[in-house]
Amino acid sequence: MPTYSSFFSIPSGPAYFDSAASSLTCKSSLEAMATYYGETRANVHRGAHRFTRQASEQYEAVYGKLAKFFNASDQEFAAVRNSTEAINAVALGLDWKTGDEVIFTDVEHHSNLLPWLRLQKKGVKIKILKSDPQGRLQADDLSALLSQKTKLVSFTACSNVLGATVPVVDLAKAAQDSGALVCVDAAQYVGHHAVDLKKWPVDFLAFSGHKCFGPTGIGALFHRSDSGLEPWFVGGGTVRDVTSSDYHLLEHRERFEAGTPAIAEWIGLGAALDVISKVGHEVIGTHDRHLSEKLLSVLRETDGVQVFGPQTVAEKSCALSSFAVKGVPHHQAAVMLDELGFAVRSGHHCAIPLTRKLGVDGTVRASLHVYNDEKQVEAFGEALQKLALLG
Repeated sequence: MPTYSSFFSIPSGPAYFDSAASSLTCKSSLEAMATYYGETRANVHRGAHRFTRQASEQYEAVYGKLAKFFNASDQEFAAVRNSTEAINAVALGLDWKTGDEVIFTDVEHHSNLLPWLRLQKKGVKIKILKSDPQGRLQADDLSALLSQKTKLVSFTACSNVLGATVPVVDLAKAAQDSGALVCVDAAQYVGHHAVDLKKWPVDFLAFSGHKCFGPTGIGALFHRSDSGLEPWFVGGGTVRDVTSSDYHLLEHRERFEAGTPAIAEWIGLGAALDVISKVGHEVIGTHDRHLSEKLLSVLRETDGVQVFGPQTVAEKSCALSSFAVKGVPHHQAAVMLDELGFAVRSGHHCAIPLTRKLGVDGTVRASLHVYNDEKQVEAFGEALQKLALLG
């Protein structure tokens, strides 16, 4: 099957099987950032000279790309550093009262866990939606947890450990029917699947550029205009008037972006979204499913390998699998696989409660994307066979 490696800057050395941590960066993203620094290097929305005008036009164009990519209003996106900052922005930007409830799941990354746990210091009550042994979540289980005090429900669109399919729309509808706001961590999802925010009944959505072919240190927060979100910090670029005793914020997205933004990275993110659109979500999905099936087959056929989470591609939303090799600690397995030609992730994957639920202190995770191919997965199977012999 074809790959799209020509779109990417691929490092020499081991085959890259760690896209769930950070995807490879597309060449057009690097080129867009270099063009900004080399030709239009200036601050945005400040001044009237040609360089700042050009930089501002490039910067503003990304909002239009986001609007088209997600089928939403360009005024409902704010630039952030990553999904972590986006979710913290929601936690910090809503008006919490003692007795309010937040529900999150037991498969969450720490970024969609710690911000809510911290709210307990403000008197907010925490509830946890539990998954089944394969990491699957059910809307009926969520409905049983919801109450009139539930202010927000937050969940991942795809577990970074198990890759299990999450019924996003069903969970969101259950939450909103009870009057709760909905926040979705789409960090693992956006680079692999289309998201239509006219069809997803969510109030907030977070994603990171570095997981969808873009640069590090940049991401976006979608926030519905009627969500009640307030800026989590204020400063230059957010106000229309200031006195020595008060200030008045700008409307819409400008009020959320204080200070000089990550201009080059934001422009690079826009270029990455263009690449995803050019390749197409249908093509990416087909590629993901094919490689996921191959990877699961390789893992199942290797003696001494335990696979965590869904055992079939039909139950997965991401091309990733977490596993353990009998008798080989996860970090040691990752080092040995690196020596055998494969870069994989090991550890708790910033999801300690989930790995504890799995009964382990960490796993090995292989995660793939459109720049990987079937031959690499076959070779990975051969490497696993060698590793398993040591267990």
